[in-house]
Amino acid sequence: TAALRKLGIIGDIFECEVVFVSNSQFRGNFGGQAYSAPSGNIQYQAEVGFFGYLLYKVEDAKLFVVEFFGNRGASTSKDVERYIRGFINERVIDEFANFDTFNLVKNVDETTDKVSLIIRDEAARIGLKIIDCVFEGVKIPEEARRFASGMGQQAMAMQYMKETTAELPAGGGAAAAGVGAGVGIAMGTTIAKGMESKGPEQIVICQNCNAQNPLGTKFCGNCGTKLGSPNKVKCPKCGAEMPSTMKFCGNCGNPLELTEKECPKCKTKNPSDSKFCGNCGEKM
Repeated sequence: TAALRKLGIIGDIFECEVVFVSNSQFRGNFGGQAYSAPSGNIQYQAEVGFFGYLLYKVEDAKLFVVEFFGNRGASTSKDVERYIRGFINERVIDEFANFDTFNLVKNVDETTDKVSLIIRDEAARIGLKIIDCVFEGVKIPEEARRFASGMGQQAMAMQYMKETTAELPAGGGAAAAGVGAGVGIAMGTTIAKGMESKGPEQIVICQNCNAQNPLGTKFCGNCGTKLGSPNKVKCPKCGAEMPSTMKFCGNCGNPLELTEKECPKCKTKNPSDSKFCGNCGEKM
């Protein structure tokens, strides 16, 4: 510093980090699995596969740098790409959960258009401008399509009641005579349960909200979480434990480190339970 001052350069010398932000347009791929909102009397949720791409650019450089390099600790463009992919997937999953099975099946194009608009608004909060968001594919299972029809919903409701009552223990009263005799199903979409007495039901506790559900139920009737005992994986960034089926941490958005398998098309490594490649959308 003293030498510089002798040369006529007056002022304090300090270290700084310079971040160059490109104004170019970029393309990013997204894809994953989501669940619809609980639907009908049996609170059915459809597992929906989705993939697509978005075109984006940095609109607010200051906000972008603060969010990614300050708050998120990103150091390379790859870190930014991974975060954006996780950011988009998380928003798509959250928004699909607001639409029931009937809307997803009958108005899939309208639904994806609404989701795209929400993604644009959300991206503006981190300094990005979404130029275009394209859903190249939304895979709706055949079971969900059947459920969306009146007769299909009735048939699935009957099967649901059959599976549920089959798990009840034998006992006195209506249980000994056959629990099914106390369950009436109307020919529309209304299900009436009129059992005068029955033995204690076997239940399963939801790991998400602790609600009690009949044994054999696939999804929680209170919060819609899939029931069972999923394997857990620990987030390498914040340490939160997440189900092994999740690709990104629900607490901080960081990608989870799962057993990987290679995409046959682009050779990108994906979690072993992925049905679509997170980079190009190819079916695994």
